[in-house]
Amino acid sequence: MKNKTLLHKLFLCLLVISPVAMKADRKQAFDRAHTPGTMPQDFDASERKGVTSGYYLGFTSLADELRQLRRPSDIPVTEGFIKSFYLDFHYANQEFNLGFFNDNSAQPDDDLVENDIFGITIGLSLGDNPNLDIKLPISASRFEVGHVDDTGFLAGIELFPNYRINEYIAWGVNLAHHNSSSDFPIFDESMTSVSFETMAESSTAYGMNWSGRLSLGRYFPSNDANDESFWLFKASVALHYHLHENFTFLPFVRFNYSNGDVLTDKHWWDYGTEFILMPNAPWNFSLGIAGVGGHDVIEEGMEFYFSTKGNF
Repeated sequence: MKNKTLLHKLFLCLLVISPVAMKADRKQAFDRAHTPGTMPQDFDASERKGVTSGYYLGFTSLADELRQLRRPSDIPVTEGFIKSFYLDFHYANQEFNLGFFNDNSAQPDDDLVENDIFGITIGLSLGDNPNLDIKLPISASRFEVGHVDDTGFLAGIELFPNYRINEYIAWGVNLAHHNSSSDFPIFDESMTSVSFETMAESSTAYGMNWSGRLSLGRYFPSNDANDESFWLFKASVALHYHLHENFTFLPFVRFNYSNGDVLTDKHWWDYGTEFILMPNAPWNFSLGIAGVGGHDVIEEGMEFYFSTKGNF
C-alpha cells in the first residue's frame, strides 16, 4: 500500500514538473548563450519552437518577381535561346526574439538571435514563350546567439518554367531547394518548395502602372527536429512610377499567410522600394531596400541589394 502511495505521489510530481521542463528551453537558451565556453553545437534543434521564416531558409524580399513582368517594348528580342542574365548582390540582417525557442513566460523576449547574410544570385532566362528562369543563390552567413557565433553557408536552386498568356497575364510553377549549413543545429536546415504562381500587369499607357503576383505553395523544411510541411500563400503588388524614360521608382508590399503550426508566425509582411535605372536598352540596374514587418519572432529584418539584368 505504501508503495502504491509513493508511486502515486511520484506520478503527480512528474505531471507538475514535466510541462515546466518542456517549456524551459527559452530561458535555458538565454542562460547558455551568456555562459563562457558555450559552443554552437550546444543549441540543439529540438529547442526551437518551430520554423521561423528567416533569410537563412531562402525567405527573402529580394525578388525579380516584382520587377518588370514583361519585356519592355523598347528592348529588342533576339532569336537566341538565352534571353536574359541576372546578377544580384545582397546583404541581409535579421534579429529574432526568444520566441525562436520554445515558450517560457518567465523569460522576456530579448533580441537574442541574429543572422547576417552576404550573397549573390546568378540567373538565366531561357526560351521565348514558354520560358524557363533559373536562379542560383549563394550566400555566406554569420549566426549569433548571445555571445556565441558561427559562420555558415547557404546555397540553392530555383527553377521557374512560365508561360505568358497575353501582354498582361502569365503563370508558372516555381520549384526551389535551399540548404543552410552551420555548426548551429538550430540553423542547419533545408527547405524544398513547389508553388503555383500567376502574374498580372496593367497597361503602360499611363505614367504609373502596377504589377502583381499570387503564389500558393507547399513547403518542406527538414532538419533533425522538424520534417513537417506547410502551405504558404503570398500576395504581392508593386507600383511602377516611371519618373523618367530611363528611371523607374518601384515600391512593393507582399502579404504572407500560412496554415498549421509549423511556422512560428502564420502571417507577416514584406515591403520595400526599388530604384530601376535603364541607361540603355539591353541592360538595367536596380538598387533596393526591403524589410519584414508584423512578425511575432522577427523583431528586425532588412535587406539591401544591387541587381543587374541583361536582356539579349
